Amino acid sequence: MQTQTSRRVFLTCILLTTVFMGSSFPTGKYLISVEQVPPFLLGAWRFIIAGLIMILWTLITKGGEAIIPRSKGSFSRGFLLVAVIGLLQTTGTMGLLNLAMAHGLSSSMSSVILFTNPLWLALLAHPLLGEKLNLWKILSLILGVLGVMICLGLDSSALGIGALFALLGSFCWAINSIVTKRVPFDKGAWIFTGWQLLIGGILMLIFSFPMHESYHISQLNSWGWLWFVWLILPASVGSFGLWFSSLRQRKATIASSFLFLVPVFSTIFSIIGLHDKFTLGLVVGGLLIVIALILVNRETKEIQK
Repeated sequence: MQTQTSRRVFLTCILLTTVFMGSSFPTGKYLISVEQVPPFLLGAWRFIIAGLIMILWTLITKGGEAIIPRSKGSFSRGFLLVAVIGLLQTTGTMGLLNLAMAHGLSSSMSSVILFTNPLWLALLAHPLLGEKLNLWKILSLILGVLGVMICLGLDSSALGIGALFALLGSFCWAINSIVTKRVPFDKGAWIFTGWQLLIGGILMLIFSFPMHESYHISQLNSWGWLWFVWLILPASVGSFGLWFSSLRQRKATIASSFLFLVPVFSTIFSIIGLHDKFTLGLVVGGLLIVIALILVNRETKEIQK
C-alpha cells in the first residue's frame, strides 16, 4: 500500500513538472520575441524573484535554520552544492535556452533539442551512478527522441547557432542531474530549489552586463505581465520544486524519461496560446513517447526502486 502511494506521489509530481515546464517554452518565446525582453535579463528576473519567494516562505513558516543549505551537516558543502546546481540548471540550461530562442530557434525546436537530455543522462548515469543501461532503456530512449522529433517536426531553425546553445543547455541539465543524485542535501527539495534558482538568477544577471542587455519592466503590456508572472510561479517555483522532488524519489533515468512529455505539452500550449498548427505528427510522436515511457518503466523493481 505504501509503495502504491509512493508511486502515485511520484507520478503526480513528475506529470505536473512536465506540464509546468512545457508551458514555459511558449511563454518565454512570447516574452523574448514579442515583448523583446533580453534573454539573460528575463531569466535573471524570473529566477531571482522565484528563488526569493521560496526562501522567504521557508523562513517565515519554518524559521532561519530551515533555509541554511547543508550537505552532511556542512554549510560550506551545502552552499557549494546549490551554487553548482544553480550554475548548471538555472544559468546554464535555462540561460542557454533563452539564448537559443533569442537567436531564432523556435520554441518547438528548442524543446526538441533540450529534452534530448534523458539520452545524455542515461549514457552518463551508467558509469557515474551505476544505473544499468539495458536494452529496454536504450530502446525507450531512442523511441522517446524519435517521438519528440516526429511530434514537433524539424524546421530550418535547427541548423543555426541557436540549436548549438540548446544542445549545450541539454548537456548542462544532464550533468546537473548526476550531481544532484551523487551529492546529498540535508534539507527538502523546496529550499534546495529556492537557493539554486536565486544563485542561478544572480549569475544570469551578472552575465547580462557584458552582453549589454537592458530593458525597462514598464515596457511589458498586460499579456507580458501575465506570462512573466506565470514564468515565476508555476513554470519556475512549481516545475523546479517538483522536478528535484521527483529526482530524489526515483532513479535519474526513470525521472528524466518523463521529460519527453514536456515538448508534447509545449506544443499543445503553443497551439492554444500561439495558434500553432495541429499536426498528425503530434499524435504519432505522442504515441511513441507513451510507448517509450512504458518501456523504461517496465521493470517493477526500477519503478519501486
